[in-house]
Parts: sequence; C-alpha cells; structure tokens
Amino acid sequence: MDQLSTDTSSMATEIPMDADEALKGFYRDNFDIIFIRLQWQDYSGVMRALVLPIEETFSILEEEKQPFHVPPLLSNCSVTNQYLPDASARHVQWLVPDWSSIRRASDPKSAIVMCGVVGTTISKPVPNGDLCPRRALVDVVRQARESWGLRFLVGFEVEFQVMKVSSTGEYVKHSQGPGNFSVSGLRDPCYKYVQQCVQQLLDLGVHIHGIHSEGKRGQYEIALKPLPPLQAVDQLHFVHDYLKDTFAQHGYMATMAPKPIISDPHTIGQHMHISLQPADSYHEASFLAGILKRLPMICAFSLPHTLSYERRLPFLAGETVCWGTEARIAPIRKIETSHWEIRCIDATANMYLTLAAILGAGLLGLAGQEPLLWPDLGDFTTESKTWEEPLPRTLQESLARLAMEADDFGTVFGQQLIQRYIELKQYEISLVGGMDPLKLRQLFIELF
Repeated sequence: MDQLSTDTSSMATEIPMDADEALKGFYRDNFDIIFIRLQWQDYSGVMRALVLPIEETFSILEEEKQPFHVPPLLSNCSVTNQYLPDASARHVQWLVPDWSSIRRASDPKSAIVMCGVVGTTISKPVPNGDLCPRRALVDVVRQARESWGLRFLVGFEVEFQVMKVSSTGEYVKHSQGPGNFSVSGLRDPCYKYVQQCVQQLLDLGVHIHGIHSEGKRGQYEIALKPLPPLQAVDQLHFVHDYLKDTFAQHGYMATMAPKPIISDPHTIGQHMHISLQPADSYHEASFLAGILKRLPMICAFSLPHTLSYERRLPFLAGETVCWGTEARIAPIRKIETSHWEIRCIDATANMYLTLAAILGAGLLGLAGQEPLLWPDLGDFTTESKTWEEPLPRTLQESLARLAMEADDFGTVFGQQLIQRYIELKQYEISLVGGMDPLKLRQLFIELF
C-alpha cells in the first residue's frame, strides 16, 4: 500500500504570493464588483459563504492581517444547522481561497471564489487541512499522477426542476413541460430562464455540452463538458449557484434535491462522468474493479442523506453493485474505453469528497491489481441474478459499510476525515428522523 500513502501534512496556510495580483487582475476586468463571496461546501453538502467587501479583501491580502476566519462549520454542523454536541468552541477554522476559481456571480455586484478549509485548536495551533474535502480530492489526484501516471477528466449532468411558493407557503412544482428530450418541454415558460442562464454561463467561460428536457415532466438537464477533477467540481457548484440565483431573481426556486415532492415520482440525480487519461485497457479493469468492490461504501458519500435512498431504483441510482456498457439500469454505465458514468450520486453530496472516494477506490483497485469479477450487463448473454450484491438500502447501511472499511479508505485520504464524516452523518440521521417529512423536503428544496 506504499503507493497510496496519504500526505496528511498541513495544507499551505500562507496567503499565495500571487493572490493579491490575481484579485487585482480580475478587478481590472470587473471593476463594478463590490462583494467577494468566499464559498466552501460542508460535510452535509451545504454550500456556505463568507461575504466580504472587495476593499476589505484587498486589505487582508495586501497587509496579511487576519486570515478569513469562520466558525467550525465544515465538519461540525448538520444539514439542519445544528452543531455536533461535542463540537469544540475552541476549534477555529479558516478559509484558503483558490483565486483561480474566481467568477462573476449571477448577482451583478458579486464574485464567487471556492475555498479549502484548514483548522486549528489550542493544543494543535499549526493549521492543517486533514478534514478538508477539497484537500482530499487534490491528494487523490496527486497520487494518481505520481504513482500511476494517470490523469482524469470529469463532467457532470446538472438535473433540476423549478419550484414556486404556493398560497399555503409550501413549495410546489412550477416547471411542467414534458421531459425525455421532448421539444414540448422547451415551450414551458420556465425554459426562457434556462436559456438566459446558459447564455450567461457561456459568456463567463463555463463549458456546456447541451441542454434538454429530462424526466417525465417539469425537469431540465444541462450537461457540462469535462474538466480536471477540482476544476470540474468548482464549475459544477458555480452552475448550481448561478441557476439558483437566476431563478430566485424571478421569484422561483431551482432545486436539485433528490425527491422534492413525495407524491411526485420525479427524482433528481447528479450523474458524474469519469475518464482516465490516457485511456487504456491495462488500467481500466482494475480501476473499475476497485470502484465496484467499494461501491456500497462510496454510497455513504454519494447518497449522503436519508432522502437520497428514494432514488435506489433501476435507471436512477441502481439497486445492485454492477456495471454495463450503455446499461442505464446499472449504477455504473460504461460509455467507451476508460470512460464511465457514475449514476448513484445526487446533488446533496459533498462532491469533492465523493469524487475523491470514487477515484481513490479506483486507485486501490490498481494498487491491489484487483480482478474485474462483475460481468458486463451490456452483454445480453450475461446470466442475471448470478452477480447481484445489493447496494445499501439506507444511509445507516452505507455508513456501517464505510465504518467496516475505514482502514481501506483511510489509506487514500486519511482516517480522521472518515471518522469525523461518519460521526456527523450519524448525528444527522438522529436529527432528521424526528422531523416532519414535509418540512424536511422543503428544507432540502431550499438548500439543494
């Protein structure tokens, strides 16, 4: 396992030498920006932000005053905004902006920058990023490059539907056009706002492959072109924010929540495309085997909430551990050599952590030269019922599997992160279990 040893040394805590110049360069071309939104995604998948006036941001960078301090939200706060009971008030976290990710927001006066998170305590005053999902993804990508000469391209399919507030104050579905690539769905009044949003995203340099109506009714999909892993996840979150901000300006709510309305059969996923670079059959089999072997554990990251498991069905997230060439019934669909679509993911996931888990599982398969024991379901001669291992039916099941295999995943991005993630998710299960089901779905519509 030496090839997969994790560098758990501290993240760079110095303000980058070129950060001030990067912000000044952006400001020269965007002199009307007033606010900088420093964003990070917590373990519950919630996007959080510290908003600073741009002049204060310049002041911090130029004078190297205090860092961007935030409360210990990353790994201590639930989807319901409640802290873990043992969350230390003496635990300080602060943001490490990646200035290469800066983009104009839908709000014309704001820009968005994605951040890593480092932490300190009195007993451990040296800042470190051991709990940071963004750091975990960077480490896995580095391991792939250094140990195997591999790089990755990652693309996402952004599924969403549009909601409005009813006379009773509840969210109801507003977009109603027929789906499944139906042209009629493009005549829905909501579609003009989708087009508006996509046009603006293209102007901002977002790589978009196409748009279509999705699902049975009232759903859209925007397919993003592939990018390297970190940039792909940053782009995904930027598109989410832009869609939500754009529709909010028109009085509506764009949501990617996995099942917004309990009586509506519609579900919403966040399918991910991964391809190895270079693409070759030598790495392909063991990489895929590593993912399949650990897919039940990966579900703890990719389907991270109790509502996520309502998508555990064929053609959605899948029911069993399997794969197949152009087999949409499977959680992993092979498209071409070393290119797969991972379908058992929804938009409530911390996508940095989910992608790190998927890529890390593939690297573990390579390190162990694990054989591909699962048949290709795209081959119609395959005997059914001879290969099936069920995917977890609940979040509790997937967390139990992750806990059993914590040592395995710990070699990829560290035991401390995994244990903290399990602890927070178990606490979250206890919180949402007592919530009114309607209020829980309304919360997910707002957050995701």
